Amino acid sequence: MFKYNLNLVDGLFFELVHTPKNIEYRIDILEKGKAEPLYSVMMKKGMWAKHPQKYLSNYFIEIWDVSDSDKHFVAERISFIEHMKGKRVFISFESSSLGDSIAWIPYCLEFKNIYQCDVIVSTFKNKLFESVYPELKFVDRGMVVDNIVAMFEIGWFYDSIKEPVHPATIPLQKAASNILNLKHREIKPRIAFTPKERPAVNEYVCISTRSTAQCKHWYYWSELIEALKSKGYRVFEMSQEADDLGAEKLDDTSLDNVMNYLHHADHYIGLSSGISWLNWAIGKETVMISNFTEEDHEFSCIRITNKNVCNGCWNNPLFKFNKGDWNWCPENENSPRQFECHKAISMNDVLEKLFV
Repeated sequence: MFKYNLNLVDGLFFELVHTPKNIEYRIDILEKGKAEPLYSVMMKKGMWAKHPQKYLSNYFIEIWDVSDSDKHFVAERISFIEHMKGKRVFISFESSSLGDSIAWIPYCLEFKNIYQCDVIVSTFKNKLFESVYPELKFVDRGMVVDNIVAMFEIGWFYDSIKEPVHPATIPLQKAASNILNLKHREIKPRIAFTPKERPAVNEYVCISTRSTAQCKHWYYWSELIEALKSKGYRVFEMSQEADDLGAEKLDDTSLDNVMNYLHHADHYIGLSSGISWLNWAIGKETVMISNFTEEDHEFSCIRITNKNVCNGCWNNPLFKFNKGDWNWCPENENSPRQFECHKAISMNDVLEKLFV
């Protein structure tokens, strides 16, 4: 009878604890769909092996009895997914971004349901999810989680050991479903939010004009705000550090208050940013200005694009976003065409979509 230790914590680890014969066995670590083993090694009782791949796949461990040179056979075959059932799994979000957190959280519950594990989660936005995901256990950042059979880090790593597909080439939600070996489908998350009374009597529009890079920004907010005001709308800015473009700013910029404004708004217009993800997550119609991403990168919404100019660089595997370069524009930086993807979207383009 074989006894072994098997986990997927910082790589796929296998240890032979007890064997029926005091001989060397050949250990093959395999991944379904690949003709050759990921790793193959000769081992005796008390020895261990580890493969560095950190995302979940259909892994199998085959223990080959090779003691008879003419009759090699598989003495035991272990499915890691079957081994994982009923055990504790830790999922850690490695991005503090609001949008990333909202995008990825529903796949933690999907993972629990598909693989029948006890799932512990750590995000930078636990308060948004804890009370509405009772099926999951949440822990703070930096907490040590013991007695786990697997740990998965969710993020964009540009590292084939941590993710099976180049992250820029797939929808944002698929970054999580790929690492967790789940079939991808758009899933709207649960959000801990209880609406309060409407914060403004008149009709109003919420906007979010700021994001984490210049390539995400749009250039005609002031004109749009004035046009909306001329139609009788008040306009409220949801971004915390927005420029003074003529919109009213919130005194209370807590997520609870932002969500209440979004919930009661007559319209919302934003960028590819966390506030847009939040608006979508609480079930509100989202008008999104985003020409630097492909149309399936975010979520189902009213997208405003212009395919007649340079677009979609964010999802081009030839380019890697440089966080340290605010003016990152991989195709046209330092040229008259810099950021033309969003400069080519006019105020009227937005109004036409908003009031279609």
